[in-house]
Amino acid sequence: GGDAVTAQAIAWPDAGELVRRVTIRRWQDIPAVLGMGITHTVDAGIVRWAKMEPVYGVAYWEGAQIGEKPTHRIWVRYGTGTKPADITGEHVVEHDGRRYRVLRTNNVGDAQRFTLIEAKDLGAIPP
Repeated sequence: GGDAVTAQAIAWPDAGELVRRVTIRRWQDIPAVLGMGITHTVDAGIVRWAKMEPVYGVAYWEGAQIGEKPTHRIWVRYGTGTKPADITGEHVVEHDGRRYRVLRTNNVGDAQRFTLIEAKDLGAIPP
């Protein structure tokens, strides 16, 4: 979990706001055959309902201070497969043909209701 998020007041999403189907996948870089570059592989992942919102302002600049800038906040229900310990920097979130690399996760307010994923938009998923 990241502490930057807990320092500011964050309103939990309403259940009706979790309207995006996302797939959370483990991403691995595997050396390609004959040592020529790297092959990216992702597992089957888990599908969850989520709320996605772009990051602006304060949160963006807090991210800038630690190097990686999140472009999106992705909210999922806290539970099996979606606890902060389950979603790490080895994961990506895919939605609507785009891939987002997980930077940080947080059990918001330590309440075990939602996991907040701060992620960076990597662009369109390659064919």
